[in-house]
Amino acid sequence: MKQKYVVLKYFTLAAAVCFVTISAVLSPNIIIFVMCSLITAVLISVVFISVFDEKTDEYMTKKILNDIKHFENVYLMGHKRADFDSFGACIGMYALCRQYDKRANIILGEDILAVKEIYNKFLCCNNYKNVFITSAEANKKINNNTLVILCDTHTLSIVDNVEILNKAKKVIVIDHHKESECHIKNEEDIFIKPNFSSTCEIVALMLKQSASKIYALEAEALLAGIVVDTKNFAFNSGESVFLTAAYLCKNGAQINNIRLLFKNSINIEKAKANAVENSKMYKNGIIFSFCNLKSKDVYVACAIAADELLDIRGVEASIVMCEYENVVFVSARSGENIDVESILKKVGGGGHCTMAGAQINNTDINKVYEMLKNAVDEYLAEVK
Repeated sequence: MKQKYVVLKYFTLAAAVCFVTISAVLSPNIIIFVMCSLITAVLISVVFISVFDEKTDEYMTKKILNDIKHFENVYLMGHKRADFDSFGACIGMYALCRQYDKRANIILGEDILAVKEIYNKFLCCNNYKNVFITSAEANKKINNNTLVILCDTHTLSIVDNVEILNKAKKVIVIDHHKESECHIKNEEDIFIKPNFSSTCEIVALMLKQSASKIYALEAEALLAGIVVDTKNFAFNSGESVFLTAAYLCKNGAQINNIRLLFKNSINIEKAKANAVENSKMYKNGIIFSFCNLKSKDVYVACAIAADELLDIRGVEASIVMCEYENVVFVSARSGENIDVESILKKVGGGGHCTMAGAQINNTDINKVYEMLKNAVDEYLAEVK
C-alpha cells in the first residue's frame, strides 16, 4: 500500500511538471500560464486527498460497513488466548453487523481463561444465543459469501485458525499494534492504527461514526478492553480515549461492573507475589522475573505480574516469563521510555510499544531468559 502511494505521488508530480512546461512553451501569455498552473495544482490536490483519505478513520468505517453490507454472513475472530481487547473488539463488530441485519458469529478458541467472566455474562443473555462458535464449526460452514474480520492482530502466527482466513472470500484486519509481517491477501483491507490505545477504541469509534445501537453489556466489553490496554487510563490515554470511554458509559457501561471482571483467584495473587519476589533488575530500569504458577492460567498471572512490577520505583520496563506445557510465555510492560515491542520482536514476539508478549515453544525457560537479555542489549545499543 505504501509503495502505491509513493508511485502515485511521483507520477502525479511528473505529470504536473510536464503539464506546466508544455503550457509555458505553447502559450507565452502569462495569464494562460497562471491558469494552467492553478488547474494543475487543483488536480494534484484532488489526487492526494483521494489517496490519503484512505488513511482516515472515516474511510475505514465506510469501507468496512460497505463490505459488511455486501456479504451474507460475517465471522469475527481475534487472536489465540483471547484477551479483553480482542474479545471486546469482536463484540463491538458484532453490534455493527447487527445494525445492518447481517448474520454474524464470533469464533473463540479453546483458551478463553482471561475473558471467561465476561464471556459467561454474554452466555446468560438470550440475545447472544448461538453467536459464539468454535473454529471447527466455522470451518464447516464457511462459503463464498463469508466475510472474516480479524480483530486485535495482523500476525498469522497467533491466529487461532489460519485455514479460516484462507477459505474466506474476503478478510479485513483491524488492529492497533505496530505493523509487522502480514500475509493477508489484500492490503487495502488491513487497517492498522497504532495511534489508538486499543482495538476496542477503534471499534467503538466506528460504532459512534455509524450511529449504531449498542447494548450496555457490549459497551462494557469494549470499555474493559480499553481499560486493560491503557492500564486503567495510565498510558496511551489522550483526549480521544476519554471521549470514547464517555461514549461507552453513555451507552450503559458501568465501571464498577468492569472492575469486578478483573478480580483474581488466590492462585494468581500468589503467583503475582512470587514474581515480584523473584524479580531481578537488569539494565536501564528493565526488570526481569519468573512466574512459577503451574496451571493453565499461568500466562494470565504472567501478564498481571508484569503490570505489577511497573509500579516499583525505578522500573522503566518489566519482562516476566512463565512456562506451561513446553511453551514459555513472555509478558512485557513499560512506561513511555522503553519500547518493549521492539525488544520482544527480536525473539519472535510483538505487540505495542508499552505492552508486548511472546510465546516460545520447546525452549528451556533459562535459555529464553538469555535470549531476552541479548534482545535487551541489542535494543539498548540501537537507541543510544
